[in-house]
Amino acid sequence: MNSSESAVALRAAVYAAYSLAPAETAAKLTERLRTETLQALGTMYVRPSQAALAAVLASGDRDLLAAVAGHDHVDEDAALDLALLGDPAVAYALLTARGRSERTRDAVWRAADPASPGWRTDVVEPFLAEATLWQVRSALRSALRAPFPEVVRLAVGTLAPLLPPWVIVDGALRIVALTDPADVCGELDALAAVLRESADEHGHTDLADVVDAAARSGDPAAVLRAARAERGGGPEPRPAHDAWLVGLRFGDESETPPGGVDWEAVRGEAARSPFTARAKVELTRHEGCPPDVVAEAVRDGIRTDSARRLGPVPMSAAIPPGDPGDLAALLSHGLDAGWYGIEEALDCPGPAGEVLHALHRLAPRRADGADEGGVFHGSGAYRGRLPDAFAPAVARFVAPLGDDPEAWVSLYKLVGRFRGSCRELVAAAVEHAAEQRAGGTPVAWPKHLDAKFPAEAPEGARRQLYIMLAAAPEQVQRAVIPALDARAIQHLTVYYPLSAAVRTHIYDVCGVRAAVANAAHWEMPAEVVEGLLDLDDPDVNAYLYDFGAIAQDERVRICAGRRRDGGTDEVAISPALVDLLARTSPSRRRTWLLAALDSGDPALVRAMLGRTRLSTDAGRLRVAIGLWERHGPDAVAALLDETEYPGRRPGAKHPFPATTHAVLRAAIAASDAGLASLHAALAAARAPEEVARYVIGRGAKAAERLDHFDAEYGMALPWRVLVAADAASPLPAPVLEALIERKDCPRELLRAYLARNRVQVYRVTGLEWLDTALADGRLHTEDLLALVTPAAALVEHLTEAVTAGRLSPRADILAVMAAAGFSPADPDHWAVALRLLPDFPGALPELLATTVAITS
Repeated sequence: MNSSESAVALRAAVYAAYSLAPAETAAKLTERLRTETLQALGTMYVRPSQAALAAVLASGDRDLLAAVAGHDHVDEDAALDLALLGDPAVAYALLTARGRSERTRDAVWRAADPASPGWRTDVVEPFLAEATLWQVRSALRSALRAPFPEVVRLAVGTLAPLLPPWVIVDGALRIVALTDPADVCGELDALAAVLRESADEHGHTDLADVVDAAARSGDPAAVLRAARAERGGGPEPRPAHDAWLVGLRFGDESETPPGGVDWEAVRGEAARSPFTARAKVELTRHEGCPPDVVAEAVRDGIRTDSARRLGPVPMSAAIPPGDPGDLAALLSHGLDAGWYGIEEALDCPGPAGEVLHALHRLAPRRADGADEGGVFHGSGAYRGRLPDAFAPAVARFVAPLGDDPEAWVSLYKLVGRFRGSCRELVAAAVEHAAEQRAGGTPVAWPKHLDAKFPAEAPEGARRQLYIMLAAAPEQVQRAVIPALDARAIQHLTVYYPLSAAVRTHIYDVCGVRAAVANAAHWEMPAEVVEGLLDLDDPDVNAYLYDFGAIAQDERVRICAGRRRDGGTDEVAISPALVDLLARTSPSRRRTWLLAALDSGDPALVRAMLGRTRLSTDAGRLRVAIGLWERHGPDAVAALLDETEYPGRRPGAKHPFPATTHAVLRAAIAASDAGLASLHAALAAARAPEEVARYVIGRGAKAAERLDHFDAEYGMALPWRVLVAADAASPLPAPVLEALIERKDCPRELLRAYLARNRVQVYRVTGLEWLDTALADGRLHTEDLLALVTPAAALVEHLTEAVTAGRLSPRADILAVMAAAGFSPADPDHWAVALRLLPDFPGALPELLATTVAITS
C-alpha cells in the first residue's frame, strides 16, 4: 500500500477501534493511540466516530482537544464545551476553524484570560500575525468583543465598511477600557492610523479625527461617548441591537432584538451603505417595517433565494401604485406562503397577465409516482394541476367563459395588453366575443402555427391562456382545445395535465397529427406515454421511439410490428422510424438499433446493420430467423445480396461474414427445412456450455464479450455452468472481474473473486458491485471478514459503509475477534493491530491472530 492508502486505512481503523472498544477501554485508547488519533483528526473532511469524539473530549489531552476543536465535523454543543475550558491552544483552534458560529467565538473570547501569558503567545500573537487570514470578515465579528485591545483594533479596522459609525466608536471605547491609562494614547493613535488608511473603503471619513481628538484629550472616554451620541448611537450602548444590525451585513437570520428595531438607525445605515437584497428581505420579518422598505425588499429580493425569508407582505405595501415590479413572482410567493388568498389575487389591479403567470408558477408538475412533495425536476415549462387551495376559485373565475371557443380566443387576443384585473379580463373577453358575433364577424384564432418537432415551451399570452384552460372543467376543454391552432394543441397535450379522456377526445377530433405532435417531446409523464403507446399508430410510435422515455421491450415490440393489445394485426412501420434508425448513433443509442434485431422488417434490419456491427453468430442468426418468419427466405436472400447500407461507405464489406453467408445460403437451399436448420443453429449457439465458452474466451476483452452477449443472445447467462467451470479451473481474472459487476452474479463467483484478489482501498476504484452484493444478500459481512485482503482495505470499506448506513457489521466483527482471541477491551491489542495494519497482506482474521500472538 502507498502512503495515502495507508493513511486512509489507519484513520478508518482508529475510528473503528473507539467504536468497538468498551467505553472504559476507549478512554485508555487516547493514551495508547494518541499519535494515530491525532493523525486521524487531521483529516477534516472525514467525520470522526461519535465514540472517538466522546473519548477525546473526556481525555483532557490538550493536543487532542485542539485537534477536535479545529475539526469541521464537531457540533456546536461540543465546540461550546471546548470554549469554556479557556485553554489557549483549544481557543485558537476554535477561532480559526471553518464554520464556527458567532456564539462559539463569543464564548472563546469570554473565557479568555488577558493576564495569562499563554493567551498572548498562543492566541493573540498568531491571530495578529495571520492578518491576511482574518480578511475573512465573518471570523472577526466576535473579535470586536475580545478582551485584548490590539485584537479589537484589528477587528474594527478590517470590518469598518460594515459597521455603523457608533459601533466603530464603541470599539475605540473598548480599547480605552482594556488599556492601561499610560498606553491609551498610543493605542488610539494606532486605531486612528488604521481608520485613516482605509477611509476610502469604509466611508467613515471623520472617525480617524475623532479618535485622534480622543487620544489628545484628558478624558478619551468622554470624547468618544459624545461622538457616539452625535453619530446616531444614543447615549448608552445597545449591544444586542447593534449586533443584530451588524449581523444584517453578514446575512444573519436573527430574532428581533430586545426593545424592537430602531428603524431610524436602519435607515441611517442604509443611507451610508445600501443593504444587500438578502438583508432587505430579512428586515421585512420584523414588526414595524416601513412600507417603502418592504417595497424595496420585494423588488430586490423576490427573484433571489432569499425570497423564502420574506415576512408576510400585504399586497398594498408590496406593490406601490404605478410600480408593480415583478408582480408574478410576488403573487406566486405570497399565495404559496398564504399571505393572501386566491380571490384577492384575482382582484389584483393587474396587469392580468402577470397574475396568470403567477398561477402558472404555482402548478409545478409532480414527478411520476410521487406524492405532493415530489416535484418534477425537468423543464420548468411542465405544469401540473393547481393546488387544491386554488383550483376551485380559478374554476369559478373562468366559468363565465363557458365552453365558447370564441370567448376563450378573445381572452387570448386581449391578455397580452390588458392592464386590468383577471376578473375584468374575463368579462372583457366575454363581451368581445358577443360583440363580434353580433357584428357578423366571429372571433377566430389570429395566427395559426403548426406543431414543432420537438415541441418548444409556450410563452406569453399562450402560457396565460393555457393555465386557465387547464383549470377549466373537462367539458370546456373538450369543446375549446380542438378549436385552437396546432401549436396550442401540442402545447396543451405536452406541457399541461389534461386527463386521458380529454386527450383521447383531442386525438379523435383532430386526428393522428395531434397525437404525433404530443409524442414529439421528452420528459412526458408515464401515463401520457402509455396512452400514446396504446394508440398503436405507426407515426406516433416513431416519435415515441425518438422522444419518449419508453422501455427497450416497447422498442422491440414497435420494431416487430406487434400490437400493444395483443391483437394479431400487424402495426405498420413508419418511414420516420426507418429514417430515425438510419441516423441513430451507435455510440450513444446502440440499444435503439438492436431493438430491430428480431424485428423481421427488411428496412429496419438494413438500417440497423448500416449503423452497427453484430459480433456474434447468435445475433446474426436471430436477424435471419426474424426475416424468414415474417417475409420468407427471399427476404434473407435479399439481405445477403444487399450492397448498400445506410451509414456504410459504398463498396464496404457485407455486415455478415462469409461463414454466416454460407450457413444462410445452405438454409435457403434447403427450402422447407431451412428455417428449422437456422433454429437449430441458434439453439446450439445458445447452449449453456457454448455460451460459457464464448464468455470465457481466451480471457482478454471479457467485458466486451459480455456486452455482445447482452446485446445479441437474448438470454440470461448460464451461471450454473460458469460456477462449475470456475470450480474445475479458476476463470481468467478479466472474466471474473467482468462477471462480478453484474447484479445477478452468484455468491460463489463473488467469493472466488475476493479470495483471489486484493481489494483496493479507495472507493473511487469501483466497489459499487460490493455494496450491491451486500445490500441484496448475495454476499454477507462474514464473507468479507474471511476473504478480503489486505485487511486494511476491509477496515476502510466497512467503516465507510457503516458511516453511510449501508451496513451494521458490529456483531460479525466482534465474533471474528472472539474467534481469534482478540480482546476489544485490551488497549495493547488495539495498539499492535493498528501498527501492523498498513503493511499486513492477509485477511482480518489473520491480522487479529497475529496480534494475539505478538501480545501473548
